[in-house]
Amino acid sequence: MNEIDLSTLALHADDGLEPDADVAPPLHLATTFTADNAQGLVYSREDQPTRRRLEAVLGALEGGHAVAYSSGLAAVQALMMHLKPRRVAAAPGGYHGTHAVLEQWRSLGIELVPLEADPKPGDLIWLETPSNPTCDVVDIAAQVDRAHRAGARVAVDGTFATPILQSPLALGADFSMHSSSKFLSGHHDALGGVLAVPEADRAARLRRDRALLGSVPGAFETWLTLRSLRTLDLRVRRQSASATELAAWLRSRVRRVWHPSLPGHPGHEISLRQMRGPGGMLSIELESAETARALPHRLRLFREATSLGGVESQIDWRRRHDPHAPEGLLRLSVGVEDAGDLIRDFAQALAE
Repeated sequence: MNEIDLSTLALHADDGLEPDADVAPPLHLATTFTADNAQGLVYSREDQPTRRRLEAVLGALEGGHAVAYSSGLAAVQALMMHLKPRRVAAAPGGYHGTHAVLEQWRSLGIELVPLEADPKPGDLIWLETPSNPTCDVVDIAAQVDRAHRAGARVAVDGTFATPILQSPLALGADFSMHSSSKFLSGHHDALGGVLAVPEADRAARLRRDRALLGSVPGAFETWLTLRSLRTLDLRVRRQSASATELAAWLRSRVRRVWHPSLPGHPGHEISLRQMRGPGGMLSIELESAETARALPHRLRLFREATSLGGVESQIDWRRRHDPHAPEGLLRLSVGVEDAGDLIRDFAQALAE
């Protein structure tokens, strides 16, 4: 099915995995199964029908083999357990939760080095692109080339992009990671994470490790994410287009705007080569922490909340959660509302 468009794969990659006539996939709640059944199921921590379907769709979208987890950080921990690298190279920005996980591993003897450090055999290069919250874009293919020549591996957190806009495995990455709680589930109702890899045998080893770690997603969260993937292409392309409109409008009205669509953005040229759209996330910087904290309360359509990727637009003062974020920075997750309505909402809020 490699020639089929991603929007079609999201709907049909799991066809035939269950012998039923239901158009919508059933929700399997059983944790234990009758011995010697035809599907080879024993216990849901090891395998489960709804999770099989979710991983089939995610794997098809990624162009590899997917393993689902209970959260995005559970996926990061699983990757570290799987590789046990001696060194991890990462940029200083990005999601603070990932850096907290890496700090835990540093206490166990793993060395953290700058992204620019010369890679060594066995190293892991950790990329987050576009990164949280300023949408910095890293050249995945270039990082893969320098890593593989040295015997190192590359993992890419593409949560902001999703498989609709970016294909890390096709660019040579060894691991593609997402917090599926965000755009993949897209409705703020399902916690989860995913790792995708090119090799079926590595995915099988990750699943065995997952069963021992116990970091499996719940049945209902699995079903909700599978349901949401059916509309992923529609949602992400709409969100990306609306974020582009909003970023262009805001550019002359606030101190600074970060979005890959803008020619002045540091990752603009790379995003044109690497992505199929700039994405639905952007950040703006206002003059002070006071104005940044006040603005969300003037908006009518943006929810003030810390997550992202849902159908409802959200705004978040990042300093509340990330002490390294600029004081005046607000992160915007653009939903599927009409772009003109979002612009008018900002116009009245800024006027106040």
